Amino acid sequence: MAKPLVMSIAVVVLVGCASGPGSVWKAVESQDQFTDEVTKMVTVGEWKNTSLLVTKSFNYYPFVGMHNGEIYVGLRSGGRHRIPTGTVQIRVDNNKAWTIAPEETPLFLLPSLPKTPMVAPGMTEQVEQATAQAMANAAKIMSPFTAATGDKAKSIIKEMLGGKVVKYRTVGLNQAASTTGEVIIDESFVQSLRQIGIRKESL
Repeated sequence: MAKPLVMSIAVVVLVGCASGPGSVWKAVESQDQFTDEVTKMVTVGEWKNTSLLVTKSFNYYPFVGMHNGEIYVGLRSGGRHRIPTGTVQIRVDNNKAWTIAPEETPLFLLPSLPKTPMVAPGMTEQVEQATAQAMANAAKIMSPFTAATGDKAKSIIKEMLGGKVVKYRTVGLNQAASTTGEVIIDESFVQSLRQIGIRKESL
């Protein structure tokens, strides 16, 4: 007899009430349990008929966010058991696809790790810096988020504000390994962006 498939679901509390039941895009916020840092983002979930954002493990979801005034956009994995997103592609309508690599992901989106001294006897400053960079790169590769920042992020968001559908996929070693999806872009996207402090005129 086949064993039942157990599916992990994660629920996030909404920032406000404007992104309520029926909204495709929702504004959400989360707080790190150890650093107390608050991250706000606009993203999508599995069902529209709920005021909570519900995501599933092994599924991917596009998102736009802001952290300390820095805007970012990308793809994230959902559910309780989140997996690395790796290199992703985002395409709005028939525009050229954007490719976002793990190394572009800002450090504040990476899982929090305890800060431990990496200085060993005889370790030079250059070796220490190289070690720290290697650890940061490894964390980005394993991160459940892949995101772009700066002008690239603003350009993608501008396209989304003027578009109707955003398509996305993770890029595996071959086409069969890729995971694709698409989400409509409606007024809830604009409203949710405003909730987290992002307006078209500021891009």
